Amino acid sequence: MPILLEKILTLLFAPLGIMFGAAILALILLTIGRRRGAVIFLAFLVAWGWIWSTPFLGSVLLGRLLDGDHYLPHYAEELPAGDAIVVLGGGVWPVSGARVYPDLTHAADRIWHAARLYHAGRAPLIVASGGNVWPRLQRQSEAEAIRVVLNAFGVPDDVIVTEDRSRNTRQNAVFTAGLAVSRGIRRVLLVTSALHMSRAEAAFERVGLDVIPAAVDFTRRHSNFPSPRILRILPSAYNLGVNTRLFREHLGHLIYRIKG
Repeated sequence: MPILLEKILTLLFAPLGIMFGAAILALILLTIGRRRGAVIFLAFLVAWGWIWSTPFLGSVLLGRLLDGDHYLPHYAEELPAGDAIVVLGGGVWPVSGARVYPDLTHAADRIWHAARLYHAGRAPLIVASGGNVWPRLQRQSEAEAIRVVLNAFGVPDDVIVTEDRSRNTRQNAVFTAGLAVSRGIRRVLLVTSALHMSRAEAAFERVGLDVIPAAVDFTRRHSNFPSPRILRILPSAYNLGVNTRLFREHLGHLIYRIKG
């Protein structure tokens, strides 16, 4: 499936996309005089928006993704050694018309942790995996942007290998495996966000690599986060954003299972 179509479908079937769909259907029904149907869709819109904008559903979804002790945070020195550290893209916005330097994203812990692992002597090599998702809009691949940030964290340039062709998690695994074969790499410390680790680990193991999960960018378990109860039942943009990320990850799991 083309990347652009994949992105469009993901947005359309995400919680916010379904909310807009329900709103459009309600307006159409109102226009043609079907008030009862419009009320039903509006009620669905409100309920759907509230569910996805509060912590309860997110706690359930997050618990399923983080089901396992190996997705818990560990100090870099506690992890086993490997042949290479593989850090996945998503933690940085590459250089574009609006940026002369890479910008860090909410997942920038991936790059920082890869540097930590290297300085802790966990592996002698770092593979930065991430291509240019939108070649016409970005002058730099994610892998090259990761290299710049790793250099800033004190990682020497000659120990960084860039994989700059991948545009999704499956391609991260496939193209990294190609580099690994040519360099004798079998065991890798895989660095990505905790909620993304389950799918990423499965993809990398599928191509024959021995994976040591090195998860970062942990999303709090909402129900265990201390806050007044009233705040837990009120909708917020933060919860909608987190729950949307969780939704996309579960959708990715489903698609990868279908594809094998």
